[in-house]
Amino acid sequence: MEGTQPQAQRWRGIGLVLTSGSCWGFHGILIKYAFGLGASFIQVFLVEVLFATVFFLFFAKRFFDPVRPRTMGEWLQLSAIGGATIGVGSFLFLSFSLGPVAIAATLMFLYLPVVYGVSVAMGHQSFSLTKLSAIALILLGAVFTTELLSTFREPGILAAAGAAVGAAASYAMVFILTPRVAGYTTLYFRSFTVSGIGLLGCLVILAINPGLWFELGDNGMKFALFAILLGVIGQTLPVVTLMKGLPITGGSLGGVLASVELPIAVFSSALLLGESLNLLKVVGVVLVLGGIIAYNFADRLHPSDGNSLVEI
Repeated sequence: MEGTQPQAQRWRGIGLVLTSGSCWGFHGILIKYAFGLGASFIQVFLVEVLFATVFFLFFAKRFFDPVRPRTMGEWLQLSAIGGATIGVGSFLFLSFSLGPVAIAATLMFLYLPVVYGVSVAMGHQSFSLTKLSAIALILLGAVFTTELLSTFREPGILAAAGAAVGAAASYAMVFILTPRVAGYTTLYFRSFTVSGIGLLGCLVILAINPGLWFELGDNGMKFALFAILLGVIGQTLPVVTLMKGLPITGGSLGGVLASVELPIAVFSSALLLGESLNLLKVVGVVLVLGGIIAYNFADRLHPSDGNSLVEI
């Protein structure tokens, strides 16, 4: 991070990205409830991006004030972020359907070394053994928390792993590209773009495969009302905080901070859904939190790829 960047702004960025991760941690519970109502993944994603797209449209007058994308390259980068969000959801759902849930839940965190490696390769920061070790702690924590090792003999491992890697690559694109587009887009426009492209992607997927639209019967009205909560927690609030926080923290630190999603998901599932919370999961959570703290400490000593952009 730039040495001239005020510490107050740094902590503001950290808080914003942590908010995104926390929302997505609780988001898993909401998705499980929606599935319990009989909804498909694409229906959940559709109502989320539809709500967010409509919400961000209310800020349309501020989309291009005072900056806007002007070159084809800038438009392509911005569109790539929206496309990557479709890839994250689609590949994750595919991974969940092909094999054990732990495969996707763990391999998804491969985005962390990818984002860090790109940051180092691009010269945004120098290599740090401490940061790499912190990322390794988070990955190990994910393995323990999701109890990945117990799934190796289950069917569909390779196919599920391939889809999960695709989701991780898509997620990495979001963290790599968002700080870059912040210089020529407003918060409102890039948030709208992410949601709007996600909406178009859902419609295209449903047009290709209408069978993904499930009849909800008597649960249709419940799902329609629940869609508001899905839209706020799943797409609107976390997208705003991520799009606002990443230009401050940079993609590498932001990616690490967002991994707080896993501890939030573990404890919220245990408290609200009654899911098991054993010693292995607790150790995993401690490792993830330890990795986040260690990376943040190292980033303060050796600034990362953030910038001193003052958000619009």
